[in-house]
Amino acid sequence: MRKPRIAIFFSLFAFFVCFPYVATAQLASRPAEDWSKTLEAHDRVANLKMDEIVAKLGLKPGQSVADIGAGSGLFEVPLAKAVSPGGKVYAVDIDAGFFPQIKRKADQAHLANVETVLGKYTDPNLPVKNVDMVFFHDVLHHIQDRAGYLKSVAGYLKPGGRVAVIDYEQGQGPHKTAPELEVSREQLAGWAKDAGFKPAQDVKMFPDRYFLVYSK
Repeated sequence: MRKPRIAIFFSLFAFFVCFPYVATAQLASRPAEDWSKTLEAHDRVANLKMDEIVAKLGLKPGQSVADIGAGSGLFEVPLAKAVSPGGKVYAVDIDAGFFPQIKRKADQAHLANVETVLGKYTDPNLPVKNVDMVFFHDVLHHIQDRAGYLKSVAGYLKPGGRVAVIDYEQGQGPHKTAPELEVSREQLAGWAKDAGFKPAQDVKMFPDRYFLVYSK
């Protein structure tokens, strides 16, 4: 019995050595209740410029948009209004603990076009394959396999669909001492190209963050 056990041990060891980047968790993960306190902090919300961001996205009535890492749903109401009537917002998060907050905000705004989606660490798990835009706000740096995730995203976008990414310029955000939690615009450009996207827009809105749009 000893030899089979040894063989199994070395098989498992070889798997984890050969595939060290299998995404098993969100980077710097915290429970929804804890995250909400940070996401909903008054100073943070005041500096987000949500309405301005959504206006720059150029969304039209009838379009669909997936908000990746929707969290407590700060962007869901302005996004839903931008694509109304007839449009759809998919609020994607890997923690369903956020969903009651998102639903409450949509209900309070009398919006019926927001759908929560339980995503995966490697895939947004959207229920449709023809969204017009995928939106990442202060989220991409929390995804472990960014290159792989963007490739997954490409499969859900319709031809001509767009990906918008807002994140901190390297060395400008709250993760200066944790380089694994930073995504430079140069890194993003490489991953986007590998996923089949081309640059579409570089929006100048923030002194410490980039706002880049890519098209499929």
